[in-house]
Amino acid sequence: MGFLSRLAVCLSAIVALYACGVGVGPLSVSAAELARGPVGPLLRVAIIGTPDDPRIPVVREALGFWNGELSRLGRSVRFDSGTVIANVPLPEDALGAASRAQPRPWSVYFNARLRSSLGGVDDEADVALSASPDIISFGVPFEGRDRHGIVALRPMNRWPLTLPNVARNVTVHELGHLLGLQHNADARTLMCGRPAPCRPAAFTSGVPRIFPLTPNDQAGLRQRWP
Repeated sequence: MGFLSRLAVCLSAIVALYACGVGVGPLSVSAAELARGPVGPLLRVAIIGTPDDPRIPVVREALGFWNGELSRLGRSVRFDSGTVIANVPLPEDALGAASRAQPRPWSVYFNARLRSSLGGVDDEADVALSASPDIISFGVPFEGRDRHGIVALRPMNRWPLTLPNVARNVTVHELGHLLGLQHNADARTLMCGRPAPCRPAAFTSGVPRIFPLTPNDQAGLRQRWP
């Protein structure tokens, strides 16, 4: 694809992004766009990394949290428990570029490039367990059958994921972006983030806990998901 073609794709994606609201995919997701699970629509999750990665239990805990919240909100969609995929090389260059671009409007181009790099996995959601200490963890919304959601997590042996309770909330937070939630400015809540001054270290707690959703978050999930 030539430069002008790439520019046209990027500009059209930016226009679409602002038509829907920055950081949010379509206003609602149809059950027809999802896999079918035993009891309803299903978001199949590929956890891309090595089978002994210490982030895998954290990811599965976060998936369980979101399934509980979706049930509490009367939604029928669920995440599966995640399948570890060890034979797919992680596109660290594309992950790094997408990480640096978040949450700027031109991130849509880098998100599309990352989706293309991960296109060989048949699922609705990819959780990439990056080996790079340089990325900032991020989430990309699910936007349809051919535009799966992505979460990228930096290594847990790097600050701030080494702080107590932080890895848990960062993982849940990034899956919130995959579900279509945006940042807010309330440091007492799960989705606080840039451009507000709150950062992942604010999730530090001596007691294991997941920070709460706002009423707007809950309303958005009810509107968006079947």
